[in-house]
Amino acid sequence: MIALIYFLSLLEGSFLMNQGLWQVINFIVFVAIMIYILRNKIGIGKVFDDRAVAIRKELDKAKIEKEEAERKLAEVEARMSKLDEEVAQMRAEADLEAEREATRIREAATLEAEKIKLMTAREIEGAMKEARAELRAFVADNSVAMAEAIIRRELKPEDNSKILNKYVEELRGVAK
Repeated sequence: MIALIYFLSLLEGSFLMNQGLWQVINFIVFVAIMIYILRNKIGIGKVFDDRAVAIRKELDKAKIEKEEAERKLAEVEARMSKLDEEVAQMRAEADLEAEREATRIREAATLEAEKIKLMTAREIEGAMKEARAELRAFVADNSVAMAEAIIRRELKPEDNSKILNKYVEELRGVAK
């Protein structure tokens, strides 16, 4: 309504001399030419349509990527929530394995200690037998030496000839 009043007021004066009227006409012609050029020559509608399609495709692609990222995030969060359980399970298994290993080592050490005890007992027994044999040999040697010393000290030359004669007679008795 205001535009019609303004247009009528422009017409009242000199119609061709009204500078505001020519400005409006120039603007309308300029806009019409620009619309014609942009629509028919440049194809601005097609450009905007193509751009809208490209934007729609990018938005769809971004939506798919977002959904994929959210899915991966959910998987990672699920794994992270299970991680504490897995760590606890691994610790329990490690503790159990360590306990088994300690038991095995204790049993092996006990067996080894028994072997060492048996070996030591055998060595001690062997050493005792050897010491007894050495003692017997020592006692025998010393007994013989002592007996010999006693015989030499107690035996007189006339006893010696008596023994010799007795021995010779015994040999003669055996020879007959």
